[in-house]
This record gives sequence, C-alpha cells and structure tokens, in this order.
Amino acid sequence: MTTRTAAALLALFLTGACSGSRRNLDMSDAAIEARVKTELKAHPELAVRFLDVDSDQGIVHVSGMVETPEQRRRIQTLGERVAGVRQMIVNVVVSE
Repeated sequence: MTTRTAAALLALFLTGACSGSRRNLDMSDAAIEARVKTELKAHPELAVRFLDVDSDQGIVHVSGMVETPEQRRRIQTLGERVAGVRQMIVNVVVSE
C-alpha cells in the first residue's frame, strides 16, 4: 500500500468516524443551545456573561453586548461550527 493510498483511507475513516458520532448527538434546541453556550464560554475574551443564547429549530439567536465588532464576528463564526446549528442570528450591541 502506498503512502498516498494509506492517507486516503485514513481520511475516509476519520470522516466516517466524525459523521457517525454526530448521528448520535442530541439535536434538540436545548442541546444545541447548550453546545453554543459551551463553545462561547471556551473563549473568555467574548465575556459571555453579557450574552443570551436561544435556539428554535436549529436557528440560534444571540443577543447582548460585546466590546468590539471583532467579538461579534467571532460569535458568528464559533456558533456556525456547532453541530445542529442551521443558522446564527447575532443581534448584539457593540459598546464603545
């Protein structure tokens, strides 16, 4: 087996393993909301104590206050990568 073939098989295996674990993931709104909150709390620069997170059918609404426009963009990016999130609506005020 060539190195290239081995790498391709490994990639297929890892892709299958990842997608298989998502199938068993709780996709309820409460679970999606909890995953988004956990993801945001992992980034202390976002000051999540000022954010409210709600989910309805996989559409996540984040509201509250942040210090910079970059924090707002970061919330959008982090939320979009959470399993079960169909859409992120980030409605935050940037305090200056």
